[in-house]
Amino acid sequence: MDKRFRPLTPPEQLEKRKAISQSISDNPDWPIDKVITFIRMELQLTQPEMAKVCKVSKQTIFKIEQGGANPTIDTIEKILRPFGFQTSVSLISTKELRQAKQHTTNK
Repeated sequence: MDKRFRPLTPPEQLEKRKAISQSISDNPDWPIDKVITFIRMELQLTQPEMAKVCKVSKQTIFKIEQGGANPTIDTIEKILRPFGFQTSVSLISTKELRQAKQHTTNK
């Protein structure tokens, strides 16, 4: 845990995880870099701490968060699984993709 923050109690951790899950569910159009950054920031983890928990390199977390990576499904799974999330792939039409992007821009 980032030393700038006090450790969360178990009930606070549970509430925080529920809130994170709800936020991600409410925003299915978030790109993976935003999801990973959101989880890390909400749990008050540094990039090295998140990398250690997920068993990936610090550079992997950094590159994904900067939008400079194209992670594999396996890498995304490694990052999300320790926090209780699963990945899924949905095929959407180009029209739906444009609408999702427009919706994100209008927020």
